[in-house]
Amino acid sequence: MAEGSGGSLKARSREQQLRESPALTSIRLLGPVDVMVQGRSRSPGSGHARTMLAALAVRAGQVLSTDALIDAMWGDDAPRTASHALHVHASTLRKLLPDDLPIVGRPGGYVLQVGPGRLDTDRFEDLAARGRAELSSGHADAAATLLRAAVALWRGPALADVPWERFADSDARRWEELRHATNEDLIDAELAAGRHADVVGDLETLVREQPFRERRWGQLMVALYRSGRQADALGRYREIRALLADELGVEPSPHLRGLERMVLRQDDSLGPAVSGTELPVTRFARGPAGRLAYQVLGDGPVNLVFVPGFGGNVEIRWEEPSLSRLYRRLARSTRLVLLDKRGTGLSDRDTGIPPVEEQVDDVLAVMDAAGVERAALLGVMDGGAIGLLTAAAHPERVRAVITYACFSASELLGPAAGAIFEAVRAQLDHGVIFEEVLPILAPSRVGDASFTRWMGRYMRMAAGIGGAAALLDSFQQIDIRAVLPDVTVPVLALHRENDLVIPSANAPYIATHVRNGRSVVLPGSDTVLWAGDVDAIASQTERFLSETCDPPPPPPQQVG
Repeated sequence: MAEGSGGSLKARSREQQLRESPALTSIRLLGPVDVMVQGRSRSPGSGHARTMLAALAVRAGQVLSTDALIDAMWGDDAPRTASHALHVHASTLRKLLPDDLPIVGRPGGYVLQVGPGRLDTDRFEDLAARGRAELSSGHADAAATLLRAAVALWRGPALADVPWERFADSDARRWEELRHATNEDLIDAELAAGRHADVVGDLETLVREQPFRERRWGQLMVALYRSGRQADALGRYREIRALLADELGVEPSPHLRGLERMVLRQDDSLGPAVSGTELPVTRFARGPAGRLAYQVLGDGPVNLVFVPGFGGNVEIRWEEPSLSRLYRRLARSTRLVLLDKRGTGLSDRDTGIPPVEEQVDDVLAVMDAAGVERAALLGVMDGGAIGLLTAAAHPERVRAVITYACFSASELLGPAAGAIFEAVRAQLDHGVIFEEVLPILAPSRVGDASFTRWMGRYMRMAAGIGGAAALLDSFQQIDIRAVLPDVTVPVLALHRENDLVIPSANAPYIATHVRNGRSVVLPGSDTVLWAGDVDAIASQTERFLSETCDPPPPPPQQVG
């Protein structure tokens, strides 16, 4: 695991001390073999000299016979002069090593006398053991500090530049196994300390390096789940299950199978699915035709108004881990305003579902109620069309627009769109069984029973059965192509590459028909924004806002 997975500056300083103590003189075997003297590396020189030093260090304090050393250094290819050459290499090493690391001749062989802590292998095992003890005692931060220092001692494979198979086969394999276990202990410590999001990248690397170590896959599932990425956690389970079946013909361990079930039911014992548990207060703005529900969170320098797609419910959205993760991440750098569109969620329903053109004033009403003079707008699907219409009509109120899976007209939708609309419409009388359209709208969540149940409930709660039908009709009537040239603010159009419903070609279409637009096509196939990688959406949004919406510098101070 790479350094840098959380921890304070003080902790990092402590880790450095742990790694380097004692720093004056040491022999390093966890990587290329060398000697550290006064903090500087000294190479033993020839390969035979390095091998002799390594063999003596692995058996430090024990006399190694001349025959054992010759076999370690030359194997079956030992020259007739090997005994004489061995004495020459011993003399070379004595000149390299300081007086407190002597190589002493004994009858029939040599011994390297090493004090406590002078081998990096000893320090590694000591730090790893102390770290495990702290972890078992519930001291996660202390454990992480020790384990991180232990892992950092490794500079490559053990005994990387010597033929260790001839003299240290069991030792090298034991150290490598302990290295893997210590990496996993460190992950457990970081997870226990609440740094689940920080270790996801390291875990993704670790499972690729050792794909059959199921403990790592389980840790990755937990880290993803606690980061609000339930679908990704289940996706990794499907990945390791397929790998084990294809390569070994076996099922995942009972632990992994149980972990999958816990993720599906969002078991409390897995820990929090998102950081932070307090939800923002729902407030109501007075719109042109009724009350509009909204929430505000974050205190960043840029106001960002999130205009949802289709229907929704501003409170029920928080139940989906990936969506709530997206909101909380955006709120770290913005003042985020969430709203329910007119006729949906907690906003007044008796007005019906208005055309997108009429919802521009609703967005402005929510901005006024939230005390927002000017904002960037992030619109999903039809919410993107509302954002673009608002920017065209009121550029003085809009700083920028980000759209996701937005389209300019129904005729630009993909060939699957009509079938999807009909499939959803056919389900309305049965309560919207979302599982039937999941393979097209959110293919990455196929098999995710919890998401499927929640998504069906979310759609039912969005506007009721009649409202859902009206939303479908409204969706298919959108055509804002004539308005796009009037949009002068910066526009970022986002789509996923293999979206069957709203093809990625829509993103370049929007970007090229506004005055200051660009498009980014992201990996994935999900039309539903939060079904896929929400971090990619957040990263693109954050980067775009930092480039286009940075607050102006403060005016120069008056002197005198």
